[in-house]
Amino acid sequence: MVPFLASCGVLGVVIGLGVVLPRLGADTIVQLLAPFGYLISLALLFRSQDTVSNGLQPLVLLPIVWVALYHRPRESAVVVLGAVCMLGMMSLLTEVSVAVLVRRTGLWGLMGALVVLGTHNLRRWLGEAIEEREEALRQARVLGDVARELNSTLDPRQVVAVAVRLAAEIASPPGRRARRANYCRISGGVVKVVAECDSEGEWVGATWPLSEHPHLAEAVRTRMPTAGTLDRLGPTVREVNRGQGIRHAGWVPVIVGGDVHGVLAIAGRNRAVSEQDLSLCVSIVRIMELALTNALTHQRSQKAALTDPLTLLANRRGMARLVRERRGAGRLAVLAIDVDGLKDINDHYGHAAGDELLLLVADAISSTLRASDVVARVGGDEFTCVLFDTDEDVGAEVAARILQALPDASAHEWQPSVSIGVACAPPGVALDASVRRADRAMYRAKRAGGMRYELAPAPATRRSPMPRTDAPVSHRPPRAAARRPDQHAGAASDDRISVHPGFTPDRPR
Repeated sequence: MVPFLASCGVLGVVIGLGVVLPRLGADTIVQLLAPFGYLISLALLFRSQDTVSNGLQPLVLLPIVWVALYHRPRESAVVVLGAVCMLGMMSLLTEVSVAVLVRRTGLWGLMGALVVLGTHNLRRWLGEAIEEREEALRQARVLGDVARELNSTLDPRQVVAVAVRLAAEIASPPGRRARRANYCRISGGVVKVVAECDSEGEWVGATWPLSEHPHLAEAVRTRMPTAGTLDRLGPTVREVNRGQGIRHAGWVPVIVGGDVHGVLAIAGRNRAVSEQDLSLCVSIVRIMELALTNALTHQRSQKAALTDPLTLLANRRGMARLVRERRGAGRLAVLAIDVDGLKDINDHYGHAAGDELLLLVADAISSTLRASDVVARVGGDEFTCVLFDTDEDVGAEVAARILQALPDASAHEWQPSVSIGVACAPPGVALDASVRRADRAMYRAKRAGGMRYELAPAPATRRSPMPRTDAPVSHRPPRAAARRPDQHAGAASDDRISVHPGFTPDRPR
């Protein structure tokens, strides 16, 4: 009776420890003591019956199964060995024959090993299935992010950046060393990295000849995704790749409008890019191609809406946007320019000649201004220039240089001629008001015969920065010293075109 009570007591202690110790954070102790406490309890139970009962022997499997389900194979092997030893000792105490002892311990040892192997294989299979499911869910989530983020922007650069970031994420399962993705553009046989996602390297801006990267060249040539080991690289690519720890990569060409827009590349560190990785990258690229097509179409339509199709200068709407983006707190000089006699040239020489005249005028204006200034074609024969951080004196100088920049009549059957009005916009004055004042000055120049400029009166109290006259500018000024377009914001030069009162053009209009 005593061994039975001792067995129940040991089992009760094991159960109590299993309840109390996990609350104290001692899970490891429970995991180690519980199986062996159970075996001790079972040994006492066998001792209370003075025999290893065949009906109680299956109870030996319980700690083996429990350890196999929740512990590592090494710990399971220790419990199996403990169970076999316990059965052997109980059999010896009951004075069984050696043959029965060997048979009993061997049988239970094999059964325990089979239970451990089967359970651990099942655990491994279930773990792999769960990991595959979680990875599939992660990849599906990333692909959903790809579709959502790529289709929510109309900026081509943002589309590329998002695709690269998500390609690196989808090719980098949690727990693995950081992997990388980048996007390359190819132009004139030269590769340039324009975007990347890599916490351990920096390739943006790197360039190399396409011929030095056979795998990338193959992807561009065949327009098919490819993967391989980074070998046979040229010296420039090897230098860029040095120290990155990248040995294997995959490349997927991005086709937009029937042409290769670029190549999306994913690379692995200490791990090859698998077929599944490449397939997922292809899925990203297919969504990326659609998003890029939409973004580029939107960009072209936006540019067309803000650009004059003939001269490729800004139109009225484009001018308003550029001025709004670039205007600071300084003064503005506004030039209103009208092409003289465009209708007559269209009537006598055809609209092709009229278009050529407009292009000549646009080129003369653009060659005179700084890159930071704005020039726009705002009507059929009307141009407007906005000069930043300058005044009407420098505006008059620029107007004179535009007149000088027009080509000679000897090159055409007609002589290019423009009328220019110059107005100043002090800080805080609306651009439209200055444009209207410049227009009125331009019409005065046109009524005076054209091929000259007029200064508009100041919008408030008139100031006299320098003596000037309202007479027209000569259409054949003396040759002035060369001046770069970015120099007109300074003080007026001594080589300004002189103003001659009462000048009359010596050619028909």
